Amino acid sequence: MVDKIDFLAFYQQLGLKPGCTLDELKGAYRRRVAALHPDRRGDAPADPAEAESLQALIATYNAANAFQRRYGRLPGGQHVAVSRPMPSASRPPPGSQAPAAPRRGLRRPLLWLAALGGIAWLVWSQGFADFDSVPARVATTSAAPRPTAGATAANAMPTHLDIGMDADAVRSLEGRPTLENPMHWDYGPSWVEFSDSKVTAWYSSRLRPLKVATTRQPAPDAAKPR
Repeated sequence: MVDKIDFLAFYQQLGLKPGCTLDELKGAYRRRVAALHPDRRGDAPADPAEAESLQALIATYNAANAFQRRYGRLPGGQHVAVSRPMPSASRPPPGSQAPAAPRRGLRRPLLWLAALGGIAWLVWSQGFADFDSVPARVATTSAAPRPTAGATAANAMPTHLDIGMDADAVRSLEGRPTLENPMHWDYGPSWVEFSDSKVTAWYSSRLRPLKVATTRQPAPDAAKPR
């Protein structure tokens, strides 16, 4: 199946223009998700329109990142065709009965539960479910233990993320990221940033903590969303 995504409307929603940098896109996207996040409503009832806008925003941002990884640039303002796999139709085994349709009185609560579950997963995967935690950049070299002269090769493996660590070492330490481009790796709500394939900063969420040292200070551009 092929869907067409209107990236021009996506950029306009974020207050950007086609041709913006990846860092500009990430910053504007995080601010917009914070504005649409259900937590900001407090005890007020959820707004289905805002929930739908949040899901569409996250899906378009993921498509823009996939386009950037494939072509080395962000998509322009034109409609871009995106191929999606057709869902396979599952058939019940011979002799079995099809599941009974839910009663009409239960249909609406089930739909709400499914929508809220989908929003929670999408928000968690992008790292905005933990707003009470302030992201941090490392200001000094981490205090990770260094092997002695007689240490074995196993003891010489890094045990914490550190400034200047290369991408292979990060992958060996943290595993495969959920979303990856040359400058930014996502591990669920946590992330690691690179410059010239070397670690420059990270954010470790309590939902999916990274293996980091404790020495850190708040990053100047990582304040809580207003």
